[in-house]
Amino acid sequence: MNLNELLNIKARNNPDSLLRLLVTTAVVSIIVVVMFSGYGFYRVFSGFVIKTAENNSVQLCRVLIEQEKKFIFVETPGKTVELGLNGTGMLAFDKSLRSFLSPFKIIKVKVYDAGKRIVYSTDPALIGKVDHDNLRLQNALSGRTDAKLVTKDSERDLTEERLLDVDVVETYVPIVDKGNKVLGSFEIYMNVTCYRQQILQGAALMTALLSLVMLAVFGFSYLLIRGGTGQLKDVQSQLETIAITDQLTGIANRRHLMKRGEEEFERILRSTGAHKKSLGCIMIDLDFFKQINDSKGHLAGDHVLHEVARRLKNCIRPYDVVGRYGGEEFVVMLPDTSFEQSLLVANRIRCKIRNEPFTAEGEQLGITVSLGVSGSGEGDRSLTEIIKRADEALYKAKADGRDRVSWVYHPFDTEIHS
Repeated sequence: MNLNELLNIKARNNPDSLLRLLVTTAVVSIIVVVMFSGYGFYRVFSGFVIKTAENNSVQLCRVLIEQEKKFIFVETPGKTVELGLNGTGMLAFDKSLRSFLSPFKIIKVKVYDAGKRIVYSTDPALIGKVDHDNLRLQNALSGRTDAKLVTKDSERDLTEERLLDVDVVETYVPIVDKGNKVLGSFEIYMNVTCYRQQILQGAALMTALLSLVMLAVFGFSYLLIRGGTGQLKDVQSQLETIAITDQLTGIANRRHLMKRGEEEFERILRSTGAHKKSLGCIMIDLDFFKQINDSKGHLAGDHVLHEVARRLKNCIRPYDVVGRYGGEEFVVMLPDTSFEQSLLVANRIRCKIRNEPFTAEGEQLGITVSLGVSGSGEGDRSLTEIIKRADEALYKAKADGRDRVSWVYHPFDTEIHS
């Protein structure tokens, strides 16, 4: 993978975008987990209440059956046991049952026979009705206990007091004889409204604790990842700088120079009429640079190139573009600059380099440069045409004796030189 591919990956996967994605994912995850967990906790606590009420109902029924078996079971002449609860014994059973259940939170009792007919109820109006489609009752008549939490809009307790918005656990308990034959079923309503607030508070507390734990975990992860993305941004910034910078001189390399030049040329193509933009181009070459490398060494040559780049930057505006074109050649792009203004800038550069000696290896060196200048024209269709004219002008300056500014294809027909 080369440097350009790394930078393309950076454009697609910006660390800040990754961090925002993490935060979004964390928020959505917390909301989803909290919602499902809250519901789960509510179901767990509700299930506990139901199970407790079911166990209590079963135990109450067993004790009740044992205590009231003389009313509940009737032995027939054939020595078979059947469900009783009829005739004159019904009133005695009702009185005994109400007395027995008064300390408990039972608000209604029904007794079904094996044919799903109600043979007894604390609500006398229900006696004699048949509940054919009751699947829970069918479970009980099959020998299985069935309990469910339901909310009643209105219900009356054993004392005929009306209760509004009450939570009850309906429990169906099989009535079996000593031979484990199912004779019928109890249906007991146990009032668990008092646990409603406790269930909600318990579920809310557990959900809040889970939320805090998740926030702590995601918060710690966020800090770690933010630190990592900060380092990644620094690395990407360094990679980007490496990708666009000439390592020796610290100015733009050829690739970035051409990219910026293309951007400025696109601005020219988009502009029209009185607002037509212009672009000046200066190509610069150090005179006799090979002699410096051969006589003073490459370190001295590198120092000269670095110093030339520094002086070039000092001679242009902050938004002008300067880059190393190759070897000892440099290019300066001057946005919104006429040809005449470009000539003035080129001459300023030539004087800046010529009149201030360079120091290399403890020795002062006189350095001169040749410069070719061009400007954008109406017929230009690409940046290459502008650079080509500046390159031809540079060769003209070198052919005419170096240390001068030259141009081609323009009304001016003389060079600027000292």
